[in-house]
Amino acid sequence: MSIALGGIVAFIFRGMNLVVALALVFLCSHQLDKPGYGTFVLGLTVVGIVNAATGGLTAATGVQGSSQKRPAGTALANGGVLGLGLGAAAVLAGLVGSQMYTGDAHREALAVGFACAAVIVSSVVAGTFLGREAFIRYNLALVAPPLLSLILIAFAFFVLGKKSPAVALEMYALGQWLAIGLLVLTAGRTYLRGLSLEGPVVKQILRFAVVAGVASGISYLNYRADIVLVDHWEGRESVGTYSLAVYIAESVWQVSGSLALATYARLGGSTREEAVALTARVMRHAGILLVGICAVLFAGADIIQGILFADYDGMATALRLVLPGVLMYSLAQSYSGYYTWQRGMPWASAAVAGAGLCLDLALAVVLIPRMGINGAALASTLAKSTAILVALILFVRSERISLLQVFRFGRADVDDYRSLIGRVRGRVGI
Repeated sequence: MSIALGGIVAFIFRGMNLVVALALVFLCSHQLDKPGYGTFVLGLTVVGIVNAATGGLTAATGVQGSSQKRPAGTALANGGVLGLGLGAAAVLAGLVGSQMYTGDAHREALAVGFACAAVIVSSVVAGTFLGREAFIRYNLALVAPPLLSLILIAFAFFVLGKKSPAVALEMYALGQWLAIGLLVLTAGRTYLRGLSLEGPVVKQILRFAVVAGVASGISYLNYRADIVLVDHWEGRESVGTYSLAVYIAESVWQVSGSLALATYARLGGSTREEAVALTARVMRHAGILLVGICAVLFAGADIIQGILFADYDGMATALRLVLPGVLMYSLAQSYSGYYTWQRGMPWASAAVAGAGLCLDLALAVVLIPRMGINGAALASTLAKSTAILVALILFVRSERISLLQVFRFGRADVDDYRSLIGRVRGRVGI
């Protein structure tokens, strides 16, 4: 499958996921008051951190199927043991946290614990699909949980008439668990073949997952740590406004992520030279597409705010400030895929994200008190741009290629799209 075709298949599902995510943001930002929406965002931020920190299970389980060539059942069973154990720990943490609060805060803490457990278990199921290059099933594993959560939150808001951050988080957690049940029930016998527990495999998954999880966790903090600082200096209402700008800007990563996703399993089975060439091609394709998309968002920021989020003043300016950094950092998805799936060095992307995180926090501490959410957006752009530029320099030097080789379009790139157009024309009979 070509990068263009594979990327489009992934983007169709990621586009669905984006629509669901934006619908969830729109629904909750309008049905909850500003402080309530800020609380909901902070709850999902905790879930996101846990999801990222344990997201190494997706890569670790996927590697067992792609490069290690183990049966799907073996990868699922051994990854599942770790996932269920970590999920139980997340629920316990939620229970402990809930004892520290009363009222809605008590319910919010418990809901966050159950939601964290769900995303951990879901990552193992998704990794099993990804390792077999079952892109449709993998992408369903990404779309189904938030879709069911959205439906349940809307039901609670409009049918039951219950509108609070606690209810939203509870429905979010329930939707995640229902999705896992549906995915497991529909997986079929193929994913149960070779079902067995093997100590060495569990250890391999654990070792890889810890390193990859640290990398993912640092990367996620690189995206979200400034929200905590915004909450500290600007308050819960500003959290909601800033998070909307960030969500809209980062939605463009669905495009670059789709292209990168289409190559992950192939990277694991390619030679190093082939993997470098493939990674460079993904960077080129992603760069061209995202320049156009980011330009449209930059120009239309005021329209987006006026039509969709009129009550959140200042969102448009923050969006414009954060977009350049998001554009630059979109290349990190390809970079991360290469070092994780081909080189078995997920810590490399963690180092990049860690450098960006430290710089972001340092700049945010200086800029947020002076510029508010615009300071957070500017700090994010400066940090992400600097981190990815350093990473690209190290990449081209270690692989002994030039930046021109990475970003220069060639015949192979053109042929990729010609092949795609030919397939589409053949399917529709043109």
